[in-house]
Amino acid sequence: MILLSNLHRFVEGGKFSITFVAEDGEVVHYPDAVCTSWHSRGRTMNVKLITSKLPRTIRRCTVIAFNDEEVAL
Repeated sequence: MILLSNLHRFVEGGKFSITFVAEDGEVVHYPDAVCTSWHSRGRTMNVKLITSKLPRTIRRCTVIAFNDEEVAL
């Protein structure tokens, strides 16, 4: 289990998979992503999908799994 407050340490390692709950309640899984920026005072992190090169903004409190490990508040 990974604590949400420690997530920033893990995203620095390069490629990862991440699962989060979207605004509409859908569970979204990105199997190959990299972190492009981390807003320490904000609530979001920006990731880029490796396969499609698309950037995405994720609210950190919605992350439920990182590298197939559960994320807890």
